[in-house]
Amino acid sequence: MTIRILLCDDSVVIRKLLTQTLDEVDDFEVVAAVGLGRLALDKIPEVRPDVVILDVEMPELDGIATLKLLRKAEPRLPVIMFSTRTEAGASATIEALTSGASDYVTKPSNVGNVLTAMARVREEMVPKIRALTARKRIAQRAALAAAPASSATAAA
Repeated sequence: MTIRILLCDDSVVIRKLLTQTLDEVDDFEVVAAVGLGRLALDKIPEVRPDVVILDVEMPELDGIATLKLLRKAEPRLPVIMFSTRTEAGASATIEALTSGASDYVTKPSNVGNVLTAMARVREEMVPKIRALTARKRIAQRAALAAAPASSATAAA
C-alpha cells in the first residue's frame, strides 16, 4: 500500500531533493512535483494523492491561497505546509493551520550540507505523512482482508 504524495514548491532544487528523499522511503511515491499552486490544484484530480506538501511562499498563487482553494474541493485531503523558519514563515504557518492545513514542517537552514538537511526533513516529514495517512491505510488493509473472506463466502 503505497502512500501517494503530491509536492508543490517553486524551487526546482527543493522539489528534486524532496522527491528523492521521499521516494527513498519504501512505501512512499511522489506522484507529482510541481512549482506552482495552480498546477498542484490541477494535478490533484489526475494523480489522486494521499497527502499534499505545499510550500508557503510561491509566485502567482501562494501556499495559503492554494490551500484555501484545495480545501473547497478536497476538505479531507491531508496537507503539510513546508515553510521557512522566519518570523514571516511562522505567521504564515499559523495562517495555514487556521486555513485548514493538517500540519507543517520547517525547511532546514544552516545545517551545513544537503545530506544533513534532507535527513532532517525525512526525520520530521515521514512520521507526519504516516500519521496523516494512517486511517486510509487501515481502511485499505481492512478491505483487502475482507476481500478473500467475501469471495470465499460467495464460493460456499
